[in-house]
Amino acid sequence: MAKTRCGHALLRCTVAFLFLQLPPPGNADFQVKGPHAPVLALVGEDAELSCQLVPNISTEGMELRWYRNQSSPAVLVHRNGEDVHQEQMVEYQGRTSFVSDHVARGEATLRIHNVTLFDNGTYHCLFKEGTSSNQATLWLTVAGKGSIVQVVDDQGTGIQVKCTSAGWYPEPLVEWRDLRGQPVPAVTNFSLSATTGLMAVVSRVTVQNGAVQGLSCSISNPLLPERKGAESWLPGECLFSPDSTVLRPVPGLQGSNSQTLLEETEQEETAQRPQASSTKAELFHVSPSLDPDTASPKLMVSEDQKSVKRLLFDQYLLPNSKRFDQDPCVLAQERFLAGRYYWEVEVGDRQAWILGVCLENIDREGWIPKSPQHGLWAVELYKKRFWALSYPRTHLSPSQPLRQLGILLDWDAGEISFYNATKGSLVYRFSELSFSGPLQPFFCLWTHDPRPLTICSVARETQEDTSPPWKPVLSPRGPEDFC
Repeated sequence: MAKTRCGHALLRCTVAFLFLQLPPPGNADFQVKGPHAPVLALVGEDAELSCQLVPNISTEGMELRWYRNQSSPAVLVHRNGEDVHQEQMVEYQGRTSFVSDHVARGEATLRIHNVTLFDNGTYHCLFKEGTSSNQATLWLTVAGKGSIVQVVDDQGTGIQVKCTSAGWYPEPLVEWRDLRGQPVPAVTNFSLSATTGLMAVVSRVTVQNGAVQGLSCSISNPLLPERKGAESWLPGECLFSPDSTVLRPVPGLQGSNSQTLLEETEQEETAQRPQASSTKAELFHVSPSLDPDTASPKLMVSEDQKSVKRLLFDQYLLPNSKRFDQDPCVLAQERFLAGRYYWEVEVGDRQAWILGVCLENIDREGWIPKSPQHGLWAVELYKKRFWALSYPRTHLSPSQPLRQLGILLDWDAGEISFYNATKGSLVYRFSELSFSGPLQPFFCLWTHDPRPLTICSVARETQEDTSPPWKPVLSPRGPEDFC
């Protein structure tokens, strides 16, 4: 009898042990994992929410369900290889699809088409096989990148400039900057659309006494990894009141249609030089300032930011994404988005340099290609040979050494022209251009020649003006001279 009682006890212990090894009802022998970070999507585009089985077993034959607050109705139900539309939320009907590319390795993806602000928030993906199931939680962050920025000017006590755009979410960042890239204070208001939930922006700047030459308004979304806001430009001539600095049009700086140096005499050049067209925007003579933050460690920018020279040894400078790390180059602070601007650079006897205009987003890392295809329009002097950096390069043969180069940017006409500033003749012209972003003056100094490049200051009007008639002239409040 003792043996029998012991046998029954052993049987009960064995059964109890086996019962403990069985999985509880509803628990699966797999896990479901989703992305740790929120998935970012733009309004009007597609978003993908992916979940992964661990271990990587196939999801074929499973019921897959993506839902928001409750499991039914769902965002999407996929069962027996087909979408089950009867269990779908009305808001998602016709806007979802199941991506089956990687189901064999345990990955399933929900694609939401034409994303709206309504789609922003929390999602759950549930994988079910028989009575076993498991799920993961995902987050979708929706951003509205806005419409094209519109800029209009309203007359008030001063000159009021208004920058508007719609279609933003969340609340965007609005920045006004002047011609030198310095921030300008503004009053900004936001309004919410009752139908889309997206924001409209109205931002105003009042300019008193012509204090700012040119204004740019940029709007960006704080959720986007890069600055993708639109930009617009208010031409400088709109920003001057009658008692401020007077900028005068410059006759004749259009030059001829030739792309080579003019070989005619000074008298012939003057006679052939056309007068400024009344349909063209007013031309402004500017004196750009160099941006030390963009300067290569091989260069030294002067304290007044008007001159740059090449160093024998590289400086130690803190890492900076704006800086040219290999090429001995530097940009000016000014950013041009519209209008006509002219400036001059004293090159003197320096035997190796590049001068021109580049896109604001030009590459700064490594040895950068020097061509229009890479956002640079320039001329170069190197090893006693003078080139226009067109594609292919154009060899130029100046009749006399260039000591002072004039650069004319006509954004609206899509032209960048280079002049012998001493003689007043056209050196080369890039034409029929279309710019994809802001432009900045560009400078490069080849070889270890210690002689600097110097940006000329703007001209001043004197009682007896002896400057050539084609030169840009303005009447500043303080005395400023040519180089």
